[in-house]
Amino acid sequence: MAENFFYPSDDFEPGLSPPRRHELLRLFLEQTGALHSFLDTTRGQYQPVDRRVLALVDDRCDPCLQITGIAGSAAFLPVRPWESEEYMRRPPEGLYTRFCGVDAEMLYKHLNRDRTGRAERRIIYLVDMTPLACLALISTVNYFHLPQIRGFTLEFHLPHYVLRREDDQLRDDRLLRKHRRFRLSGQDAIYEVQLSLVVFGVDEFFWTAYFCEDAYFRASNPITEHLKDKGDGPSSGARMSKFPIWDPRYYFLSILVIRMGQITMEWAVLMDIITGHLDKHDDLFLEDDPSLRKTKEYTWILVTLRRLRNLLARVIATLVSFDTNNSVYFDLQAEGALYDRFRECFDQVRQLTAELASTRMILEQRIETLEKMSDVLVNASSLAESITATRQGDNIRLLTYISIIYLPVTLVTGIFSMNQVSGENAWWKYWLCLICFTAGTISMAFGVQIVISRWRYGRGKHVMDHLNVVQAEHTR
Repeated sequence: MAENFFYPSDDFEPGLSPPRRHELLRLFLEQTGALHSFLDTTRGQYQPVDRRVLALVDDRCDPCLQITGIAGSAAFLPVRPWESEEYMRRPPEGLYTRFCGVDAEMLYKHLNRDRTGRAERRIIYLVDMTPLACLALISTVNYFHLPQIRGFTLEFHLPHYVLRREDDQLRDDRLLRKHRRFRLSGQDAIYEVQLSLVVFGVDEFFWTAYFCEDAYFRASNPITEHLKDKGDGPSSGARMSKFPIWDPRYYFLSILVIRMGQITMEWAVLMDIITGHLDKHDDLFLEDDPSLRKTKEYTWILVTLRRLRNLLARVIATLVSFDTNNSVYFDLQAEGALYDRFRECFDQVRQLTAELASTRMILEQRIETLEKMSDVLVNASSLAESITATRQGDNIRLLTYISIIYLPVTLVTGIFSMNQVSGENAWWKYWLCLICFTAGTISMAFGVQIVISRWRYGRGKHVMDHLNVVQAEHTR
């Protein structure tokens, strides 16, 4: 989001642009054969022409301009009486008004017409920007005249997420945006969305606004609704087209406030669902989970919250940077009804930014809590594994003791059952051998264990004594 007053120069070097700067745009345009002209594309030589109405055109001229002379000069200056009733309460509808929906080909033809005296104020509202519509915009840029223009540019780009019912048919055919199932709310999904507004022109009397909105997650085309209600597209119908805003800076700020309010509500809905779900399942991940289902759910929640937090942080940083670096261009210290509107818009932007910052703080707290629960889960898993290993060791020790007892019995029985041994031996000889072998085996087993323990203890003591000597010498 920025305001840039540009002064083009003949010293511009395209080679200074970052490598692959326009790679994504090139790949996007290639879907319509954009290496060729727009007319060749629309004639169907490369792909069928898209006849969907994806753009709303709003052209008009201000009928209430006043012409005043410049002191000490024979020139005249057009001005708008901002203190008048016409601009403050009921702005004039305008002359040569054209408010209609167009497809990509109609948009291309419309933008190629001479707008002098007929479209001083032009607003183009585009929904789900297609490669063909993008090519129509690029093909109609009068770049040969840019070096002679000194003007202004205002823009904002607001990426965010919206929560809607999951529907496989509501997907982005352009493959620019993604949607993911939101498991915390059942049948809903999180859709990636971006809003972009660019306002540029020579001065406040001759300017153009382009607004692009992602609406692929909606069941109906919003352009149809705006045409029916005669509502302003960039304001999402909050303003009527017959009461237009004539100043480009005020229009930019008013759209920014409306759209920020919409985004803030979307974030509030997301946080309500996330908070409500996590409050009901505080101990969700500390219970026995042999199938790892709850652990996977926990991991998904943590990854989702981090993704939401990162996107929200970027939006807040952009808004704060705009307020800090660009408020000077709106003359907030000046007097007048128009500047009062500027200050009111900036106050609303700051208030909405503070609400988004509070949402981010809640996200940070939830992420911190889940990360602590993750540490507890790891420690609990380690403890459970240690307990299991100890139990297995006890079982192995029991089996070892049993083996020690049965080993002499097996050995003596095997010896007396040999063919080389006479079967007329007295029974007491069998029991004597059994007792002797059993006592010897048990004594050997425990003796070896005692010897190994003492050897390890002595070795450890020797090492400790050596370390003590080294430490004493180092201390001296």
